[in-house]
Amino acid sequence: MPETFQTRIPTLSDSELEEYLRNYSRFEPEAVEAALAELRKRGHGISDDEINAIRTSMRERDTGNSRQDPDRRNQAIPGRFRMGQRQIRDVAVMLLALGLGSALTIYFTAGPTPADPLGYDPLDTKKYLRELELYGGKANVLSVEFRQWFSGLWHGRSLAATVAVLTVLFAFAFWIVASNQVPDDGTGDETKPKEAS
Repeated sequence: MPETFQTRIPTLSDSELEEYLRNYSRFEPEAVEAALAELRKRGHGISDDEINAIRTSMRERDTGNSRQDPDRRNQAIPGRFRMGQRQIRDVAVMLLALGLGSALTIYFTAGPTPADPLGYDPLDTKKYLRELELYGGKANVLSVEFRQWFSGLWHGRSLAATVAVLTVLFAFAFWIVASNQVPDDGTGDETKPKEAS
């Protein structure tokens, strides 16, 4: 027979049961009620005002009327996946591992840069650079050099470096954006289940 929170509640210590009352927004109402009943059974003096405040807050949370609910922004979109700090860190590390692993694979499998079919690069000659500057000015020379540099980023071992840099930037951006979406009070990083089992 699988263990449910009704069978588990009597086995918990007083401090574990009080955790249900302190952080009632993290648990299902049935689990909180069971913890409350067990504490009363053990003779703990919990005032009716405290009980009513907890029950009212849980009802408001379940109907979506509470403005104090820290999970409110995550309930706005049904089915939205909630991540805590630990999960965000794990995803960022996974992104880094995949991206940097791909960069290493590209680096070690990339062939040598093919030879130029002309036998030389026109940008290496002063005559070609002078003609570029004559027809388009210094901006023309700079744009041709930039285009050549940029296209070189996507071939051979340069591609490995490009993938590595983009991976680090993307993982860092993900971590920053996702961390700003998690509430500061830690409710987004739930280590306990909604329902004790």
